[in-house]
Amino acid sequence: MSVLREWSSAWRQFWFAEIPPHSYALLRILLGGIGIVTIAGAWDSAFWDVGGIMPPDGAWGLGPWLVAHGLGHAAGAALRLCLLACYACMAAGVATTIAVPATFLASAGMVWWNWMPFSGAQALHHDLIFCLVFADSGAVWSFDAWRLSSRNGARPPGTDPVWPLRLIQCQLALVYLSAALWKLANPEWRSGLALHYAISGAIYRRTPWLLPAEFFGGTVLLTYLTLFWELTFPVLVWTRIRPVVLWCGVAMHVGMWLTMELGVFSPTILAAYVAFLDPWRTHARVTGWRRQWAVAP
Repeated sequence: MSVLREWSSAWRQFWFAEIPPHSYALLRILLGGIGIVTIAGAWDSAFWDVGGIMPPDGAWGLGPWLVAHGLGHAAGAALRLCLLACYACMAAGVATTIAVPATFLASAGMVWWNWMPFSGAQALHHDLIFCLVFADSGAVWSFDAWRLSSRNGARPPGTDPVWPLRLIQCQLALVYLSAALWKLANPEWRSGLALHYAISGAIYRRTPWLLPAEFFGGTVLLTYLTLFWELTFPVLVWTRIRPVVLWCGVAMHVGMWLTMELGVFSPTILAAYVAFLDPWRTHARVTGWRRQWAVAP
């Protein structure tokens, strides 16, 4: 019975412990900034206008009605500006309790309006914002917190339950596991040639030059290392070697970011890594980074 009580207590502590709000605030800022970059990258009116590049079932099914009433351009422009405002308010922490749920709904509406300019990273970005709906991510590092402190004086922030952060952790682990299982079913990954084709092909390659033949063996090795890392991430990230696992992920995604055109996939994944940082040390880490930037030459 004592063992069961210990397991029960550990389970409750894992899901329902109270933590400082700084991790949620950092996630809010990063995800809001990524959202702004997403809208800026798809700013071309052709992606928004009903008469532009739209799937047959786009514009929420209202395309014919909007065109008939001469609102095809105005509706797309209004949606684009609304999304930009939502992401900006979320990043700045303006009316956070309203801005975060509104951004979540607007993000869903954006993909339903026209999914063509967005990658699969948008689905992950959308899911991460959903987790922030249940936390007070504007308690610190926000316009709301600044306004409250200027009115009532500086006060220590309260705490939030950890379970929204756990949901992000589980979401990221499932992303890697599902990606690894899909890759195992792909003959190019099993043969070790996947990264060579991705970096050398015209679809994802970021650089204008081809990869030298001398790097072929390295791409094969990196293909298998990536597959192994994604398969083991859902297990190893919960062990004592979590920092090593996360730093390997940072190196992998930064490398992908520099060599491949994947939209905001890498920044979104790296932002989600905040969920794996010790929430009690997030404030100290960010303060330390800010001091280092302040004294940097």
